[in-house]
Amino acid sequence: MKNKKDLIYLAVIIVLAGVAAQFYYTYRYQPQRQISVYYNQDRELNKEIISRIRDADKFVYFAVYTFTRNDIKDALLAAKYRGLEVKGIMDRNQDKSTELQTKIFQELKDAGIPVYEQDHSAIMHMKVLVTEKAYASGSFNWTSAATNLNDEVLEVGTDPNVRQQYQNILEELFRRYGS
Repeated sequence: MKNKKDLIYLAVIIVLAGVAAQFYYTYRYQPQRQISVYYNQDRELNKEIISRIRDADKFVYFAVYTFTRNDIKDALLAAKYRGLEVKGIMDRNQDKSTELQTKIFQELKDAGIPVYEQDHSAIMHMKVLVTEKAYASGSFNWTSAATNLNDEVLEVGTDPNVRQQYQNILEELFRRYGS
């Protein structure tokens, strides 16, 4: 009888050790699935975009309707100079809407960053950034008014499934408008 009891105790210990190891693995090694939503009157959303760009190690993809923030442009250029793949898409009419926006997109193109233009009759109204680690999306155009005046939101997340969905959408747009 004693041997049977010892085997039961040993089996219970092994099962508990396995469960503990699984919990440890899940919390230590599984990708974080953090999602936060920010309101621009509480936080400078441009800093959230720049933070995601600086944190990237492989690529930075973006789609933005209106883009006049030099600090975000500088972060994209820095990512390109660090050796990351950087590319974006914009509305074909919006890039010529202001002198500043025209200048920013020309600087990106001159640095070797492909910036594609949509070519259909409607507008490209997305405001999305995606890297291999995170995504950011919302109503936030990359402008001073959107940063300081308007009512804007920005969702920032690291959920790998959501991040991949944004990446897939941008890659499809790059294929569609990249020619």
